[in-house]
Amino acid sequence: MKKTIFIITILFNLQTFSENSLFLEANQQYNKQNYKSAILLYDSIIANGLESSELYYNLGNCYYKKEEWANAIWNYEKSLSLKKNTNTLENLELTKLKITDKIEPIPQLFYKKWWRNTINLVSVNMWQILTLLCIWIILIVQIITRFTTSKHKYSFHFLTILFIILLSISLSSYHENYQKPKAIIFSSSVNVNSAPTEDSKNLFSLHAGTKVRILDNIGDWINIKIEDGKNGWIKKSNCRILE
Repeated sequence: MKKTIFIITILFNLQTFSENSLFLEANQQYNKQNYKSAILLYDSIIANGLESSELYYNLGNCYYKKEEWANAIWNYEKSLSLKKNTNTLENLELTKLKITDKIEPIPQLFYKKWWRNTINLVSVNMWQILTLLCIWIILIVQIITRFTTSKHKYSFHFLTILFIILLSISLSSYHENYQKPKAIIFSSSVNVNSAPTEDSKNLFSLHAGTKVRILDNIGDWINIKIEDGKNGWIKKSNCRILE
């Protein structure tokens, strides 16, 4: 049994070393402005089941240098879904200036805007980690209170309220990012229809790089909504979903 565990450990370490080597080699290719080679190396790491915010950030930078705006935006968005980063946000906003569609979001009530900004402070995973950490702290405080003469009534109440807040933010963040999937338009131009059929009315057009929210899907069609509130149906093949 120990021998098996040892072999598995060795194999895992070898794979980690291999992926790190690929990542460093990809970075070197990027520094040499060999963006196509860097993309191939970064993609090979992802193909092996490994991903990170930094990896998608670097891929976004490669596509930006190649002026492939839709790919750059997709990778920046993917990076931000794993970890919030100022550089990634700045690069994403810079890339959005390069695309055709300039969509103004619907103005939100101040409390909705505040709540959304709070949700977007960190990634979904980080909110979940903070929530679990709060649970452990509450349990530790309860154990200390039970087995000592110390009373932590106010601490317990404060932590309980904090847990409820963190849980609410975690659920909202999960719902925002996973229950309402997003996608990036990859077709140079796509007509948005009023119904999931080819002969339905064309409502408006979207272009490569625009982010949409997916509301529903029927067969090869998806019902999408953009930030200004307009919605309609497009073929799934016209976009790449942010999973």
